[in-house]
Amino acid sequence: MKRDDVEKIIETARRAGQIPDLSKINLAEVDLSGINLHRAYLSGANLSGANLSGANLGWAYLREADLSQANLNRVNLNSANLFRANLYKANLNEADLRRSNLRGADLSHAYLYRVNLRGANLFRTNLMYADLTEATMIGANTSGADFSLANLTEANITQEQLSIVSSLHQTVMPNGLRRS
Repeated sequence: MKRDDVEKIIETARRAGQIPDLSKINLAEVDLSGINLHRAYLSGANLSGANLSGANLGWAYLREADLSQANLNRVNLNSANLFRANLYKANLNEADLRRSNLRGADLSHAYLYRVNLRGANLFRTNLMYADLTEATMIGANTSGADFSLANLTEANITQEQLSIVSSLHQTVMPNGLRRS
């Protein structure tokens, strides 16, 4: 499937007053930069390696979607549902993930420089080896999240949030020191 096909599905659904349904669609490696997928259903979709930089995925339903190695630089994922989504090695630099649901998601090895996770649900999220340099996590639920070997340099996260994660093994803390 190509970008033009996706845009036709979105346009047809919106003209009919419906929410675009792209569930289980294969969009691997497709250039969807800047596309408007606001409130779209993408449950189980394969978006691995796709270019979604600058896209609007606010309020999108991405439950168990594969976004591994996708370019999500500066994407809007505000209030998106990414329950158990695969974001392994995804580029989420400067993305807006405020109030998003990342419960059980895999963000291992992801690039999250200056990401906004304010109020996000990170319950049992895998953030091993993730780069969260200068990330904002105020109000995020970090209970059970795994930050092993992650980089939290200059991240905005409270001690209380850090006290309820499952692991901080070898994590670079906000002060730049590595935890043993």
